[in-house]
This record gives sequence, C-alpha cells and structure tokens, in this order.
Amino acid sequence: MKRTFTLAILVFLLFSLPSGKAAAADKVPSKPIAHIHRAAKPVKADCDLSKYPGYAIRMDSGSCDVLKYFQWEGKDDLSADIYLLWDDENLFIAAKVTDDVPFDNSKEGPDIWDGDALEIMLGMDDKADPERMFFAKSDYQIGLSTGNGKDIDPGEWVWRRDDYQSGIEVVSKPWDKGYIIEARIPFAVLGGFKPETGKKFDFDIAVDDSDIHKRELQFAWTGSTNLYSDPSQWGVAVLEAPKSAFAVSFSSVIIVIAGIVIIGIFFAFAVRRPK
Repeated sequence: MKRTFTLAILVFLLFSLPSGKAAAADKVPSKPIAHIHRAAKPVKADCDLSKYPGYAIRMDSGSCDVLKYFQWEGKDDLSADIYLLWDDENLFIAAKVTDDVPFDNSKEGPDIWDGDALEIMLGMDDKADPERMFFAKSDYQIGLSTGNGKDIDPGEWVWRRDDYQSGIEVVSKPWDKGYIIEARIPFAVLGGFKPETGKKFDFDIAVDDSDIHKRELQFAWTGSTNLYSDPSQWGVAVLEAPKSAFAVSFSSVIIVIAGIVIIGIFFAFAVRRPK
C-alpha cells in the first residue's frame, strides 16, 4: 500500500512539472503582446462583439497606464475592453468603453483626439528597430472618433499621411455604461501589409476620454504621453490562427492526464489487493 501510494505521488509530480520548453514560453516578454486571432468566418464592422473570441486587452488602472490630465474617478469614469481580429484583407479593432459621459466628440479631422476616441499605433515593418524613437515610413497613428451621436458621425484620421483618402470604416453605438466603437482597417491602407499566421508587428492603443468637450483622460496600453510619436514605447501584436471554442491550456491537459493515471493505479491496486 505504501509503495503504491508513493508511486502515485511520483507519477503526479512527473506530469505536473512543466517541460523546459513550456517554462521558456512562460517567461515574461520584454514588451507586452496582443494576440490577434484570425476570423473564423467573414465578418463586418457592426459593433457586434460576439464575433470576437473574447477581449484581447483590458484597460483599467490595474492593467494599463492612466495618463491623467484631470482626476480619474474610477472604472465608471473610463475603462475599456479591446477586441482584435484579422482576415486576409483587414484588421478589425473594437472597444467596449465604460464612460459616464459617452459620445463627447464634436471634433473632426486631425483634432479627433480631443474627445471620445481611440488612437491606434501600428508599425508594419517587422524588420524595423523596435527601439526606434521616431516614426518610420511603415509606422501609422490612426484615430477613431465616436462622433457626438447627433450631427457628427463616427470618423477616422491618419496622422502624418497626406496621401490617405479613405478606406477605413468606423461605426459606434451606445451601451448601458458607455459606448462600443469598431473599425475595419484594410491592410491596403497599411502599406499593403501581407498578413499571415505568426506574423508580428508593433502595436499600441490608447483610449481618449472627454466629458467637457476636450480630452481629460487617456488610457494607454503601454507607454507614456509620448506614445503617439515614440514607437519604442509600443507593444507587439501577433497574428494567430482562429481560436477554437474547445481550446484548453497545456497545464489543464497535464492535470487531466495525471488524474487518470492516479485513478488507474488506485483501481489496479484495489483489484489486486488480497482479501
């Protein structure tokens, strides 16, 4: 009995120890990583978040930087979940924003940052120096405005790109505690970037908040108030395969296997135990 119990413990410990490969994968990266799963079926920008496999980034005081211009009053004042998807032609970005004064943005053009909006930073050259402190030709800063819910529609602006004419689609709608905003950004707008599973690019996102017709707060996924001009502060986005609804973690599989082994040993001993 004692020998069998000891064997069961050893088997459990053997299967519970992470492999060297898994341990290496668990190391904290030098920059934060946003995982962007491929859309499993054709999608469109319509503020329906059910097409996303959960949020990719949670933005609140516990996970992101609050770049305070005025006092932040808590999650009901400003917080957000960011959703990301890709397909062969587009990058989809959505945000479910908690905001006690939503749709406060009557600005247009390059001034849309001064109201309720998203700012998205993209570096589409995977060979660019990740520590560069100035915009390269392959870097983009895109603004997405909610509009004011009245006479100003949701809109976009691409800074430093005089050649941009159109192509980005932006929609927004209210929800009980704020607003949802979503955009379809064609890769054709991003220098003809060719997406494929496993490909990486520099990425950052900020949420701008206005309650009195000018920006009061900004949440940044990573970086400081200079993130709009300093790519070294950005994180990394990785394009991944569609996320399976039945995906399980490596540790969960190990625990299940160990449990089956222990149960098997227990019953084997029980059957062979002399009466």
